[in-house]
Amino acid sequence: MLTVKKLAQSVGVSDDLIRHYTECGLLNPVVNTENHYRFYDEEDFLCLSTARSVKNLGFSLSEVKDYLEDSAQERIDKLRLKKQGIEENIEELIKLKNRIEEVENYLSLTKLCNGTVKDVRRDSIHSIYTYSASKIKAPDPRIVKSFSELFPYTHISIKIPLEELNDPNFQDVYSVQLGLGLIAKYARGFNADTAPPVESIPEGRFLIIYLKTRDILSLSPEEIRPLLNKAKELGKSFTHQSSGRLLAMERDEKGFLYSILIRVRIGD
Repeated sequence: MLTVKKLAQSVGVSDDLIRHYTECGLLNPVVNTENHYRFYDEEDFLCLSTARSVKNLGFSLSEVKDYLEDSAQERIDKLRLKKQGIEENIEELIKLKNRIEEVENYLSLTKLCNGTVKDVRRDSIHSIYTYSASKIKAPDPRIVKSFSELFPYTHISIKIPLEELNDPNFQDVYSVQLGLGLIAKYARGFNADTAPPVESIPEGRFLIIYLKTRDILSLSPEEIRPLLNKAKELGKSFTHQSSGRLLAMERDEKGFLYSILIRVRIGD
């Protein structure tokens, strides 16, 4: 028979853990009626060792207690279920890792925020706009909530209206709207509702300009002039409003400096 200390030493755990497992009913010592000392036998040793092993497989203490009462087949079933849960967690962790790498990549694009323009092909994008310097129609809160629940896969989207982009005489600040956006692969992957009033821009050819601004709601034609000039050079007009993205916001002595991209679809 083993005392609390001897049993603890035999498995390499603390005395307190032995007492805790005893109180939980995992161990069943013989109690001396005179001095109330507890004595443990080989069954307790084996139960303790098994319990420690199963606990470290990710089972809760109550699950461990049930496990010790299970048949071999019942234990196999529980282990398979645990393995399935781990595999699902691995899939989610891989998705999260990939998203972290994407965010890192988008942050690296801030080095282009000096008016760089790119002519690229991109997949579709879906956005719901919720904020503007002027009053806009309140979006369906259920849709906003559904997009918000997909963070960190959702991004901050920046809209400049199509009619303002295509007006060569427009000299005022654009009617910028901010909201939540999802690129196509995440919209598909999460089976997001992209029906109107969600605003969708189909896949195709896009011009993208990278820039920095102090006032994200007061963008002007001059700030995106390289993009406008590129469209003119190509002889293209814009087919949809912009679907920009906030890349980074950095604070300095003047306040926040926003690194953004403005992406606008053009005809092929």
